Amino acid sequence: MAANVTIKDIAKRAGVHFSTVSLALRNDPRLAEATRQRIRLLADEMGYVPDATLKALCAYRESNRPHPVRSGLAYLSDKRLGDPFGSMVFRYAQKQAAQLGYNLQYFSLKEEGITLNRLRSIWWNSGLKGVLIGTFENPGTVLDDDWEQWICVAYGYSVESPNFNRAVQDLFTNMTKHLATLRQRGYRRIGLHLPSNLSQRTHGLLHGAYLFDQTKHKSARIPVLSKDLYTPEDVLDWIKKHKLDLVMADPVVYQLLQQTRLSIPEDVGFSLLSWKNYDPDNPKHCAGYDMKAETLAANSISFLVSQIHENNYGLSDTPKCLMVTGQFHDGETIRPA
Repeated sequence: MAANVTIKDIAKRAGVHFSTVSLALRNDPRLAEATRQRIRLLADEMGYVPDATLKALCAYRESNRPHPVRSGLAYLSDKRLGDPFGSMVFRYAQKQAAQLGYNLQYFSLKEEGITLNRLRSIWWNSGLKGVLIGTFENPGTVLDDDWEQWICVAYGYSVESPNFNRAVQDLFTNMTKHLATLRQRGYRRIGLHLPSNLSQRTHGLLHGAYLFDQTKHKSARIPVLSKDLYTPEDVLDWIKKHKLDLVMADPVVYQLLQQTRLSIPEDVGFSLLSWKNYDPDNPKHCAGYDMKAETLAANSISFLVSQIHENNYGLSDTPKCLMVTGQFHDGETIRPA
């Protein structure tokens, strides 16, 4: 019966080894396109149907056995490894890669004499086929489209183009959950300081969620503040103008707020827009929303490895996006629950 056609049956008819058929059915680019197409058409003609139960069993056995290092993965950035945020992302990604049996190697376009084409040559000669597009210095970075020989996943949106498969923070959900928690604590006039460069880097998702929250709760329309705040007086004027009972911003604004005569949280509450456990300058006693950048780094590797298993080479016409949500971090700067 057609349902019982095996890879070996196809190999016999095609006059090739069964491993060649396996590669062709997985669309592995190590085979010529014509060979892949011929074998896949033959498989369809013979009525070959993959055994889902066997595939699940193989996946289960693979997940429960020790993972020796199989091959390398590339981490691409235009920063040197000393960059605090980039180093954190690489560290957690490298740890996850090791657990899955891969060695993640750091490659920086900042190094003298290094170009993207030269790195591609290094990757090809080293057998590296998986690339994690890491953090880049400038948001909206554009790379070329020559990725047919590699399997890629981008961390976040610092590289805007081409449209890679991505692992990103679920910024809209994070902001709505953040605001919901603050409203549960009784805050109604929440001010958001969101510099224009940060709004651009987050594709307007934080801004949009903030405005959506006001519409949902039919609360006072308080505009997002995008201009820079330089003095305690700037912060105080903003609070008085909109009668804010809580400020949501970064640590710099918190330092300015501390220099006013307002008492925190008695007079006004404060919540960090992004609470960063990995950052030594993060005021850990503050309330805020932990975006789980470390978790995202690990998941970006898991996503990349899954794409390697699927032999998903090149740029997809319909890119996939893995989204990771964060968690509210309670602190001394807001009312207790």
